Amino acid sequence: MTDVTLVYPYFHPRVDTSIFRFPPLGLGYIAAYLKQNNISVEIVDCTFLSQEQALKKITASNPKIIGIQSMFSMRKKSLELAQALRGNCELLVAGGALPTTEPEAFLDDFDVIVIGEGEQTMLEIAKQFKNGGSFSDIRGITFKDKTTGQIKQTLPRGLIDDIDVLPPPSRELFENYSYQKYYDEKFGYKTTAIMTTRGCPFSCDFCSRPIFGKEFRARSASKVADEVEEAISLGYQQNMVC
Repeated sequence: MTDVTLVYPYFHPRVDTSIFRFPPLGLGYIAAYLKQNNISVEIVDCTFLSQEQALKKITASNPKIIGIQSMFSMRKKSLELAQALRGNCELLVAGGALPTTEPEAFLDDFDVIVIGEGEQTMLEIAKQFKNGGSFSDIRGITFKDKTTGQIKQTLPRGLIDDIDVLPPPSRELFENYSYQKYYDEKFGYKTTAIMTTRGCPFSCDFCSRPIFGKEFRARSASKVADEVEEAISLGYQQNMVC
């Protein structure tokens, strides 16, 4: 049995003409942080799966907690997966840009909504769930009280000031072979994404500012270089890693 299975519900829609495909770095960071704290975790990236394949893979991991990322373009699929997976785990958690800005819209299908950065919050959710503690003590979540039906939003969680304290994303849990094959066929090289900073002072509608805020925070050069080396060791090409 897996403590937490994290799901990236991206299924290539017919209207999407973008040729770019990127691994879910946000879930990779959460997975790494959970693993660092002895929580077993799997990632199911739906980018190269059908919905039926994704559901089989998620249920095969036998998770206690399922966490599903969502943003505007993934809203429908994240809700569909939550509805289909009800009964296959003990707790359904939503996180990401859209749940952060519209948490109440997800409470019919999810038990807990993570607001903002997810590493510390998901760890506390996993620990409280395991120990039978109260979600009311966890900062940065919205949930519906099972007894009263009342929607409760806890105190906000501050941003992580020093993002170097976070371990690098758990790239071994990504679909590395599929991403490398895809990029090799499209461009003739194997590339991947690396997150070097968090936060932005600008207000673009399409970005992750709801999660990472407006305060610019950078990782150290040595941490970034270590992650580049790890990506290369997994088969990505040195001169094309960005």
